[in-house]
Amino acid sequence: MRTVILSFSHHGRSLAQQARALGHEIVGVMDAETSPRDALTKEFDCPGFSDVATCLDTAQPDVALVSGKHIEIPSHLATCVERRIPYLVDKPFADCASRLRPVAEATLRHNVFSACTLPNRKSRLVPLVKTMLADGRLGDLVLFGSRLNNGPPSRYDPTPSYWHNDPSVSGGGSWAVEAAHGIDTFLDVLGDVEVEVVGAVMSNAMHGRDFEDWGMGVLRTPAGTTGVIEAGYTYPSGTHAGDHFFRFVGTNAMVFERYDRQHQPIIEIHTTSGIEFIPDNGNGERFSEIIEDALNALRLGTPFEPSIHQAVRILEVQDAVYALARANPASNGPHQMAPAALP
Repeated sequence: MRTVILSFSHHGRSLAQQARALGHEIVGVMDAETSPRDALTKEFDCPGFSDVATCLDTAQPDVALVSGKHIEIPSHLATCVERRIPYLVDKPFADCASRLRPVAEATLRHNVFSACTLPNRKSRLVPLVKTMLADGRLGDLVLFGSRLNNGPPSRYDPTPSYWHNDPSVSGGGSWAVEAAHGIDTFLDVLGDVEVEVVGAVMSNAMHGRDFEDWGMGVLRTPAGTTGVIEAGYTYPSGTHAGDHFFRFVGTNAMVFERYDRQHQPIIEIHTTSGIEFIPDNGNGERFSEIIEDALNALRLGTPFEPSIHQAVRILEVQDAVYALARANPASNGPHQMAPAALP
């Protein structure tokens, strides 16, 4: 299919690389900033554009791959919807749910194909847990834990993703950039259930910048399932990207995912009979697979999940955690932090 990439960052370049590796043609790239636009134009040997409308109207793609600044992604998607162009969108989706909700509603109203490239959907862990819930091996899920803790925010400063560290663009720090993965997995495993935010902390104690370098939300469902989701920038710079962990505690068993000594993801199933170890696939493989599956669904005209409506659900939870943390000085700081971004 003919594809365009709308913005170099956050993962725009990677989206295009994966699409090209899958045999799709990159027929146009867009970024409002000259340097990343030139880099995309050179790498993919195609025309570059400084605005979305001109890119879509000139390139006439079959699908748009959308990434970029939190506050700009919804307008990129709206331009696609106006032209009835299907799209794949990478997180962060938007800085808040209210900015994304109108375009999600327009996507549904005009029957435009949408897909969110959330790689945990293609792990071996998530379908395993769903199967264990369905067949009773896990029992009732009572506790979910997710930790996605990456390196310091300074890693973004010299890159085209520098704006991650500008809360007026991103809406925050580590929680705004990384929490979507843990929230999505919690919502995906539970299905269509109500989720309430009951606890929240945002801390910038590690790096002292005007956004959080570590955040945590505590969620509950009416059935009593608790979700504890962490997102941080407190992992040391060095060999590995970060510290990533999952925990599913059921009344019959527990399932963990952590790294082994080679820093490869390993699933552990803990029961009264002992511990079973299963290797999981890496994030790169998951990212490629969800892009491939989304593009195949578009080509075949079959439904695909997660769609843009899951992104709205994620942002609603993300916003509620921010609101609770920011309401109390004891759960927000200790250094002065920027106010919430407004749509």
